[in-house]
Amino acid sequence: MSTKLWQALAVCGCASVTAAGGNPTLILDDFDADPNDDAGGPREVSTILLNGGIFGGSSSFEIQTGTIVPDGITGSDVGAAVFESGTDVELIGEIRWDNNDNGLSLDAAALGLIGFELDFWVVDQAFDIRISIEDGNGVVSGITRTIDALDSGIIRTDFISLADFDLTGFDASDVDAVQIVFNPRAGIRDGVDFALTEFRAVVPSPGSAALLGLAGLACVRRRR
Repeated sequence: MSTKLWQALAVCGCASVTAAGGNPTLILDDFDADPNDDAGGPREVSTILLNGGIFGGSSSFEIQTGTIVPDGITGSDVGAAVFESGTDVELIGEIRWDNNDNGLSLDAAALGLIGFELDFWVVDQAFDIRISIEDGNGVVSGITRTIDALDSGIIRTDFISLADFDLTGFDASDVDAVQIVFNPRAGIRDGVDFALTEFRAVVPSPGSAALLGLAGLACVRRRR
């Protein structure tokens, strides 16, 4: 772990939280050790190293289930997806949720899904992410957004609206996979460090029996 990110992760104290729109949310993954928090079971995490750097800087992207992030609103959040690329290192990270290739069978239309929220804690420089959804017929729709730098000790919520996706020909009643690519090739940045503490779906109404019946979501609960 790089010194600057380790120092930021070690910060103790209150953190501010900015929510997007105030809508109810459904936790897809909060990166702790409980597999029931994952959208459709165990996540798949992978990396692509484009440039190792002339200084041989280390790089990694991993789920740290024991990381404790201070949260001034609810106490603390356990678990984070931690991305670190050294000086002159160009790294791409990916997380995919697809129920171990069996499909989520997520009925986003019935839920009235309006977008996704990502809670970041520590972002040392701006970088791009790409969120993609795939239906049961293999149709993929995705959107790329820039995540701005974030001061240490603050939790910020970034909202990605489903309205910005091109859903032409997409079956929103059968979302089989959700994938996030961090620092994708088109917007590659070197030396990026960040920690993502939670990934949520944003829905227009509180949790209901319909949510509990989703094939790909074994557990529904509010943010700790």
